[in-house]
Amino acid sequence: MDSHNVQRYVASDGFVKNEGNIEVGGFGPYPIDYRSSVPKKDECSNLLVPVCLSATHIAFGSIRMEPVFMVLGQSAATAASLTIDNQVNVQEVEYRQLREKLLDYKQRLQ
Repeated sequence: MDSHNVQRYVASDGFVKNEGNIEVGGFGPYPIDYRSSVPKKDECSNLLVPVCLSATHIAFGSIRMEPVFMVLGQSAATAASLTIDNQVNVQEVEYRQLREKLLDYKQRLQ
């Protein structure tokens, strides 16, 4: 987890505290929805955005780690391959097919 505190402040007890300090650990793997890296078709077709996906500031602190970017890149490449093979837009990729391929690559999806 890469976390940058929102701000430091002096609390009522006189001690300096970090607002937004979330590096407490204890969080397991989490899924990242395919739709978070694919714009709506009427906004932009055939665009995959694996590392600038839609997420909160807190979530992106975890997403922006290199291993996660590698998995997102592999997922995007797999989706792009399916769009070419099936002659569809990225928004029309069947998740069932994408899931099957990603599981073949030993990705943890849950």
